[in-house]
Amino acid sequence: MVEVDNPLSLLDAVRSQLIIDSDSDSSQSTAVMITLTEAKTPPMSTPLDQSVSTNPSMVLVENTNDREPFPDFDEELSEEHKESDRAYEAAITAAIHEGIRNREIDPAIITPIGQPGTKRATLNRMKDLLSEPHLRIATRKRFVALTNMIIRLDHVLFRRSEAFLDTSDTADAAAIVKPMLDYLRWVDHMLTDLLAVADNVFGIMGFLAEEDVPIIHKYRHMAIVAATHLRKPRLLEQRLLTFYLDLYDEWIHNRFLHMSNRMILHEGSLDPACLTLINCLNEIWEIMSRCVNNYAVYKERLSDIDHEYLLPTFNMIEIPQSPTVEEFLVPDLAQLTLQEGV
Repeated sequence: MVEVDNPLSLLDAVRSQLIIDSDSDSSQSTAVMITLTEAKTPPMSTPLDQSVSTNPSMVLVENTNDREPFPDFDEELSEEHKESDRAYEAAITAAIHEGIRNREIDPAIITPIGQPGTKRATLNRMKDLLSEPHLRIATRKRFVALTNMIIRLDHVLFRRSEAFLDTSDTADAAAIVKPMLDYLRWVDHMLTDLLAVADNVFGIMGFLAEEDVPIIHKYRHMAIVAATHLRKPRLLEQRLLTFYLDLYDEWIHNRFLHMSNRMILHEGSLDPACLTLINCLNEIWEIMSRCVNNYAVYKERLSDIDHEYLLPTFNMIEIPQSPTVEEFLVPDLAQLTLQEGV
């Protein structure tokens, strides 16, 4: 090795080990060839090395394509695997669903004897939904309690006494209705607030879309507003509200509305407790109808925010896949809780 004291002497030492030759005297092109002057051949250190070097047939020939190529994507086979996976998932879900129905729902919700077929069918559909494996345990417990309240209310109003809305039945029915009404009022208030917030966010998105900032910052601001103020809806909760309204209609409201209207026409004046109960039962139906509608409108408003602001803004950014508005949101709506003792 050549020892040098500075970079220039190092360059001179490297140059001294190279031969620079010119292959052409032409003025148009000059080929420069650089070769090492002292190319050393590695020594034959073992008998095997010497044998291989003298016998070419023993030398391993390298193949540039000796690796197995990545298999081509088989779309038909991929679809078969997806169908198989879906079938397995459906079978497992069905088994879990049946287990929840047999162990938890059927023992907790007893269908009274002698009910018409339409009422049994509506209750059975509610039981099936409450047996969904993806339904949160707390939500399942609340709606099991609410379903049993409807069954108890049906017994008190229509089956326990021959007289409609006597003093005892009115008092017992009012005791059942109170926790139902308190809970549904709270749900109604929550959904009304969520819808108002979604409307405000929709308006804010319009101002953010007009900001004179880089598109990535604009999209980030929109995502922060959505994640901070909106809540992710759950399809099962929406279906529960819809099914519960159907159950209330079939078991209580339709028949009670007919009988109470006839009672008012015949008697003219009613006991104040009886009138209060009638108003409460009608309010339950109005609240449930409003909740179902507000939940649907809330989901539509989220879709409007997504398609009118987030998605168009995202399309101006080079990102592989656009997230939906619900991917920015927290997992679910606020906790729906019944009051203690229900």
